[in-house]
Amino acid sequence: MTSTKFILVGARQDKHNKKHPGGVLTLSAGLIDYATAHGFEIEVIDTYRSSFDKSISFIDNMKQGLRRIKSLVRLFRNESFAGVIIFSGAGVGFYERIVMSLVCRWYKTRDLFVIVDGWFLQVEKAGFFKRSVVKLLLKIPYKLGASGKNWARFFRSLEVPDHKILEVKYWLPASFTVAAVPKTALPQKPLKFIFIGWMIREKGLNEIIGSISALYNKYPFSFVLIGGGTMLEEVRTVITTQHWEERVSALGWVDDAKFEKEISSSDIFVLPSYAEGFPMSLIEAMSKGLPAICSNVGGISDSVIHKENGYLVTPRSTEELIRGMTYYLESPDLRLEQHSRKTLDIVKQNHDCETNCRLYFDTFR
Repeated sequence: MTSTKFILVGARQDKHNKKHPGGVLTLSAGLIDYATAHGFEIEVIDTYRSSFDKSISFIDNMKQGLRRIKSLVRLFRNESFAGVIIFSGAGVGFYERIVMSLVCRWYKTRDLFVIVDGWFLQVEKAGFFKRSVVKLLLKIPYKLGASGKNWARFFRSLEVPDHKILEVKYWLPASFTVAAVPKTALPQKPLKFIFIGWMIREKGLNEIIGSISALYNKYPFSFVLIGGGTMLEEVRTVITTQHWEERVSALGWVDDAKFEKEISSSDIFVLPSYAEGFPMSLIEAMSKGLPAICSNVGGISDSVIHKENGYLVTPRSTEELIRGMTYYLESPDLRLEQHSRKTLDIVKQNHDCETNCRLYFDTFR
């Protein structure tokens, strides 16, 4: 690697100062900070858009994509770069980013192509034609970033050779610090569960409501849900109708101080999503020592090990989520501290910012 200039197809850290940034912005911010600290120059082609922003039309989306491709070509025409890091979603965004990867090939520059949208894994169940097209397109990038063993297995199922697969992990935002001590079960203190994320069906909100309903009168626990979205008011209505107000709350998005208070006072993180690449909210919760009850999707099982520091469930299964919550409710004194300690070890091992950012840039050496 002779040049110290890179291109990041991701999110502009200074342009999007979001309180709830999500994966791409958090990853981009970490890479930009790492580059600055190590004397690298980095050009950013901004792709940031909330996954839940439906206000942009398909035509406008295509126009923005073409502008980004032109920006990449313009950069290559003006100077040479050591490598390009490309963050990609699923759907139309994937095909745009693949074109950008093809541009990198044309200009003989290596790229690391990282798909962050867990819905992309559905390609494995797609028909022959779509699988064949995706299989062909995945031959274009120099390297594919796999955020866990499930992603690596998925790429191999599409005949991507091992030498093109780089296992990369996500990392903690700079504002987060790892808890110094594990969680412990206190006498007479009911367990507190917490959900953090968009309040939408695909995050498993119906399964959470069903589990609370099944367990509410059996165990003394509380549950707080943090996040905004299309189901927020619906969930609040259920809480009021069922008279759960004393133990269950849906707060919407909250400020930093309130967020810190709620997550630090919680015991178990719950995220029964239908699809994930790797959820940033999980790393946030794990950094506070919270064991997690999560769907076994995306890269989650690399950091949540069943019955060692959490409980893995099948997506869309209220019954399994009930069993997961019951697993902790029946023996909190035996499981909470042990699982919390293991969680903190895994956060330090898997999700250190410096270690993982170095892995990204070392790809181009």
